[in-house]
Amino acid sequence: MKRFAQLIKTLDSTNKTNVKVDALTQYFLEAGDTDKVWTIAILSHRRPPRPVNTTLLREWASELANIPLWLFEESYHIVGDLAETIALVVPSSQSSTNKTLTLFLNEMIALKKKKDTDKKAYLFENWKVLNYYERFVFTKLITGGFRIGVSQKLMTRALAKATEIDEDILAYKLMGNWDPNTISFQQLVLEENKNDYLSKPYPFYLGLCFGRNS
Repeated sequence: MKRFAQLIKTLDSTNKTNVKVDALTQYFLEAGDTDKVWTIAILSHRRPPRPVNTTLLREWASELANIPLWLFEESYHIVGDLAETIALVVPSSQSSTNKTLTLFLNEMIALKKKKDTDKKAYLFENWKVLNYYERFVFTKLITGGFRIGVSQKLMTRALAKATEIDEDILAYKLMGNWDPNTISFQQLVLEENKNDYLSKPYPFYLGLCFGRNS
């Protein structure tokens, strides 16, 4: 999670495409395989279902921050983002986490079926020990509203640089109904499949089509 939070911080703090591609490329070179799969899923809008509704998140965050709910709501109105508001009002922590992104997401998936008291305890436990940006990313994953300025095409370009696999082939591989819970990075990205090449146009064919239309 630490590496993923740093990646999101970098992506969120720049408008330069090259900086984003470089950050993603470095992440795909260094992260564990299961975390890579989940990162691809998140950036491809395959996020797990939200385990806690926003009403409870606001109530519990104001309780942990020891502020009245109306003050939290006013702060939320000014900040404009629930995860950022929670990250700001919850007491700061200088610690960090050693849990992986995959472990957090598996816990969140399991959390959906639990009682509200268990959900509250889980959130309090993590909000208290995560530093500001980790807490922000953690809460973003809980809310399911993970929107950053990274298109799937940009993410695929970075993945191509990290793996040296053709970008068009990767774009084809990432299409369809794959499940980050059950597929490995090897199966999703690295394994060669003859079907991967069916969607890759031949340069001479593109030229021929262009010539006919011109």
